[in-house]
Amino acid sequence: MILIAGLFMFSGNAISKNKSGIYMNPNDFKAGKLAYESDCPGKIKLHDFFGSTPYVTVANNGMKHKYKKSELFGYKDCSGITYRFYKNDVYQIAEAGPIFIYIQEQSVTKTKGFEVVKTYYFSAAADGEIQPLTKANLKHKFSANSQFADMLDQYFNGSDISAYDNEHKTFKVNYVFGKTQNNK
Repeated sequence: MILIAGLFMFSGNAISKNKSGIYMNPNDFKAGKLAYESDCPGKIKLHDFFGSTPYVTVANNGMKHKYKKSELFGYKDCSGITYRFYKNDVYQIAEAGPIFIYIQEQSVTKTKGFEVVKTYYFSAAADGEIQPLTKANLKHKFSANSQFADMLDQYFNGSDISAYDNEHKTFKVNYVFGKTQNNK
């Protein structure tokens, strides 16, 4: 009985150490500085039940603050997952590497119910334009790096551009990009 009570106390303490909050700008994100940081469960409301809305509400210390998504960088939820706001949409930051990789999950109607499909995006910087993660888009964005374009063709000839490299613990596209930076 004491052991079970101790486990509940430990798990309660572990949950309360998680923090959620918003990142006001890319520099705050890079520094890991959360504004309106709160113990979980967090009090961030996206108002996205019936489509995307241009604002979020953050409750902190009994006060509510309403922000336009366009005025914020993003937020961190209680699971430790970080999201970025871009043009009133929310993108999960899957990797903040030399190339930022984002994921959006969307429900797709199937003949028998729904299926959740992940769509991958990228940006060249924390505050860069978010666009679909395709070889063509990467080649266009990094056109000054011809070695990267060549390596994209070599590494992703018929394979998934959004593949994760378990050996190097990074998305494969960031591994390939890093190889071009090390050769300079």
